[in-house]
Order: sequence, then C-alpha cells, then structure tokens
Amino acid sequence: MARLTLSTQVAVLTLMDNFFDGLLPSTPVARRRRGLVAPGPVAPLPPPLTAEHGLSFLVQAVTEGQRHTVLFDFGGSQDGVVRNLAPLRVDLGTVEALVLSHGHFDHFAGLEELARNLPAGGLPFYVGPEAFHRRFLARPDGALVDLGRLDPERVRGLGLEIREVREPQEILPGMLVTGRIPRVTPFERGTPALLVERDGERHADDFPGELSLVFNLAGKGLVVLTACAHAGVINTVRWAREVTGEEKVYAVLGGFHLSGAPEEVVRNTVDSLKALGPRYVVPMHCTGFFAVRLLAAEMPEAFVLASTGTEYVFAAE
Repeated sequence: MARLTLSTQVAVLTLMDNFFDGLLPSTPVARRRRGLVAPGPVAPLPPPLTAEHGLSFLVQAVTEGQRHTVLFDFGGSQDGVVRNLAPLRVDLGTVEALVLSHGHFDHFAGLEELARNLPAGGLPFYVGPEAFHRRFLARPDGALVDLGRLDPERVRGLGLEIREVREPQEILPGMLVTGRIPRVTPFERGTPALLVERDGERHADDFPGELSLVFNLAGKGLVVLTACAHAGVINTVRWAREVTGEEKVYAVLGGFHLSGAPEEVVRNTVDSLKALGPRYVVPMHCTGFFAVRLLAAEMPEAFVLASTGTEYVFAAE
C-alpha cells in the first residue's frame, strides 16, 4: 500500500470545465462561484466566467493542521483559466506543485499563461509516462485530427521541474497521485479512436501515464478526483481503494469519459459506481449528457451538478 496522510478537509475549486451556470444555488458541499455577494444593499454584477472544452482545478488538502495546494490540469485554451482567476478571486501564490493528468490539449493548453501567476523557484511538475507524446483522434471518415503535444522543454523553460510518476505516490501530505491504473473491469475498454505516437508509429492509446488524485478524508473515506478517467472511472476508484487500503468512498468527481460511449458501457459504469456507494458524485468535462442524466436519475442523493467556478469542500467528521 502507498502512504497517504489523512486529511481533515479537501477543497476542489473548478477553475475550468465545459459548463457554467451562474444561477445554481450553493449546497453544503458545493460553493457556487465565490464573490457573488458583496457588502451593501446592492451587489454589482460579477465579471463573467469562461467555460470551454477543458479542465483545471485548484486543489487543497488540510493535513495535520497544514494546508497544501496543487494545480491540477490547465484548461483547453491559452488564456481561458487565467481569465477566470480574477472573477474567482484566486491567487496562485500558494501553489506548491502542478500535476498534468495526461497529454491532451484540453488539459495542458493553458499552462504557459498560468505559469506567469505561479510562485518562482522551480515548482515540481508531476506527469506520468508518455505525457509528452503526440496524440491524434481518428475520425470516422479516416482522417486524423492532430491533438498536439506538450513540449517538455517548454515546461522546463517555464521554470518547472518535471517529475515522472510511475507508481502511486504521495506528492504532498494528503495528496496521492495514482500512477498507472490497472484495467480490470470488462466494460472499460478505452476509446479506439484515440491514438498515440510511439517511435514514429501510431498506436491505440491506452494512457499508461494518466494520473488521478486521491485523498483520504478522516472518518469518511476516499475522495477521488479524475481528469478524463481514460482507464475507466471504476478502475480508477478500485485502484484508489487498493493502493490506500481504504474501502470507503466518500466522493468521486471529475471527467468520466463516457461522452459518446455505448449505452451498455454507460449503464455498467453507473451501476458499478452505485455499488461503490459514494456519498457524492460530481461528473464533469467529458462525462457526456447521457451519463450525467443517468447518474442524476440513479444516484439522486449523491449527484451534484458541476459548474465552472464551483468549489467542492469535503470536511472530516
């Protein structure tokens, strides 16, 4: 088992997601868009937020009385996440490390602009194997869409220190990155249309280096934060339980990569997630409308609708 320090609080602020609804009410765990309420009888209209096909989180864990902060993924455009910082009143000065989930543009495109707002001094930049490989999407008509590639020299040029993660590792107290996630479910088979370039040849991408974040909330269980869950969200949660030794699952949030998946796969995923019994489930980004609708119907007490700018705060007993 991998070491994972217990947390007394986990807070996940969505700096970028595919969807934004400025009228959603807050809930006990979902704090909608900080800064909407201003002192005085009349509140000014808040600055707009950007939503795009991309994902980025500011993640904090409180362990042993200390708060630790990670920036997890960076959005799908050069400046989308940066434009959301001021409306959300976010200061990246407390960030201690960065984590890139995987090498798709909708997770790394905003890195350079965000780096201008980070503390100086060579912050660690955690990636898995093949994070810097070029990737493609094979269209039904046979054409290839170049999904780009993050240049490691560009990352180093931003003053970041690349650290490759192959096994589960606690990168900061209370924050574990998964390392490679074994594929054990019979229905989470990946997306054949997604390709990766290895040694000049294109292969089906099995994302051996995709990383998720895991936290163990004292008295309540695991909080699992995925990006796209290309290995499958059920595989990801089961792996989190195996490597931490904690069976209870408190919250699962992030992209579940079920958009466009066969209906049977979506239903098997939802049924398996129900069996895992999380108190909260927050599908985002690439989960897809059908899967979101089914999760809301099948897990109504656990389901939380995601929106850019929402901070999800989970507290220990």
